[in-house]
Amino acid sequence: MEKNVKAKANKVLIVGASGFLGRALMRLPDVGLERVPTVRHAIPDLRGSLRLDLTNSEEVMAVVGRSKPAWVVNAAAETSVDRCEADPSRTRRVHVDGTTNLVRACEEAGAGLITISTNYVFDGEAGPYDEGDETNPLNVYGQTKLEAESVVLQASCQGVVVRAAVLYGYHQGSRPNFVTWSYSSLRDGKPIRVVTDECTNPTHVDELARFLLGLCHSDFAGTIHFAGLDYLSRYQMVERICDVCRLDFSLVTPVVSAALGQFARRPLQAGLRIDKLNTMFAPKLRSFEDHLRDLSEKMQS
Repeated sequence: MEKNVKAKANKVLIVGASGFLGRALMRLPDVGLERVPTVRHAIPDLRGSLRLDLTNSEEVMAVVGRSKPAWVVNAAAETSVDRCEADPSRTRRVHVDGTTNLVRACEEAGAGLITISTNYVFDGEAGPYDEGDETNPLNVYGQTKLEAESVVLQASCQGVVVRAAVLYGYHQGSRPNFVTWSYSSLRDGKPIRVVTDECTNPTHVDELARFLLGLCHSDFAGTIHFAGLDYLSRYQMVERICDVCRLDFSLVTPVVSAALGQFARRPLQAGLRIDKLNTMFAPKLRSFEDHLRDLSEKMQS
């Protein structure tokens, strides 16, 4: 159930500011918000960052209390799906306990909380999915993200859950993602194997970051999907990378997901419908090919 809470002031605490999405949130040009980065370990290029261990409830309460933000954006996560499966207790501490700590701190401070979730809360049997479809995660990553969603949606503070899928993009120094890994491998003449049966809508990290910060100017609360315009298999994504960036598609071997022997199960048809997003916010999204052209230029420079 959605709540309708009056928008607040302009200070935003970015949790997980050293990660892929966190850096995008800090990098965007002026959006009328004072952004304060938090990191678990000191990062030289994130000046003014505050140390924050999500799993330490006292530390979370203290940092949020001292900072007095209007909003907290939780971009922290254990992002390796297989590592989550191998260490479920650690994953639950980060995703569920960490989110619970943030909720309590935001309730105490009177701040709103936006947390990032995933298309992996669905089983991929009948996607793409809208916000009201039944969830059924196949792995620890998706299950703990779903539990974190519940914590936020039951909070007494203004809580927002944003589900996204397959983040990609490029900025110098950012860690590899599926798109940049594929591009770099093929550019260097390395053969790769890519699954044909995992489909979703790849989501550009800067578009997601812009939307998240825009939510801090709104009174929205509840769950919303944010994903790219194009619904593609991983194999189709690489096919378009080769076409746009003029790379050798013969280096790509198609395989099915089961052949990779991955530790955690992946949902196969787990795209996200964005009808609600388009109705409520009408973001100006660009196509996957448009973003690939920009990415290719940046990675060649």
